[in-house]
Amino acid sequence: HVFYQFIKRPIPIDAGGMQFYDTITPFGQSGPLIVECEEGKEKELADAFDGAFQVYCEENRIVSEYVRFNGWLNNAKDFSHLYGMDNRGITMYINLTVDDVFMQEFKSGTRQQVRRSLKNGVEVEYDFTGATIKEFHRLYTIMAKKNDIPDHYMFSEELLAESFNLLEGKQFIIYAKYGGEYISAALYLHHGDFLHYHLAANDPAFFNVAGNSLILHEGCRWGVENGKKEMHLGGASTDALYRFKRGFTKTEPLDILTGKKVRDEDAYALLVEAKKAREGIQNPGHFPLYRG
Repeated sequence: HVFYQFIKRPIPIDAGGMQFYDTITPFGQSGPLIVECEEGKEKELADAFDGAFQVYCEENRIVSEYVRFNGWLNNAKDFSHLYGMDNRGITMYINLTVDDVFMQEFKSGTRQQVRRSLKNGVEVEYDFTGATIKEFHRLYTIMAKKNDIPDHYMFSEELLAESFNLLEGKQFIIYAKYGGEYISAALYLHHGDFLHYHLAANDPAFFNVAGNSLILHEGCRWGVENGKKEMHLGGASTDALYRFKRGFTKTEPLDILTGKKVRDEDAYALLVEAKKAREGIQNPGHFPLYRG
């Protein structure tokens, strides 16, 4: 039994009147996963699945496939021989199963930040229903503008509010409040053994009171009390963000592995040539090339 969720995308290139598609896995930790298999026959199952998926691709005019594998479940080990593999960096997490997360996972500088936040009188508030989503979005927008986050990474207030309906009971917000004012927030997702630090929102005018460190500490506390084993922190696009996140974990990061595969060589070449003729290839290192 192999489980594989993916997004089938229409390719917006005119190729002789024929509509082609490609697939990509949802952003994050994903990829095909062996759910059940006779011991020692994982490669045989993966090969059989790949053959069946090839037929599916041919029947549905799917030209190429891009996979983001799951570092925690290490599903790449069963499927890497079938794809062209790339290492896209690292993703960090906190081990919540240690005896004392604060002392064993947090580095000394991070522990000082948490203590400073408490000494400054910063308070913590939870929202499990999304009632304060307008406040979260305000902080999120401030942070996004400060860090020049591209528009396509931005979440609207409406989408965030709707997520509390779609993911009812699976997400919550932790706020840091200073002098009665919301200064930092984190949106957490959780399921099974895992807790995910999904979105951060901070007002940089209050960085000196370290509210963002306090809400990560509070997230760990909630995770431990609710039986979670790991808290995913994600990767880091800047050195400063990397240092901040690494301050909360001494556990070695996981590799972010991706796989790419052309399922229809002729159609792929046709689409690449059509893209070159129409507007040219802007990013020759991109996969699939016809989207570059």
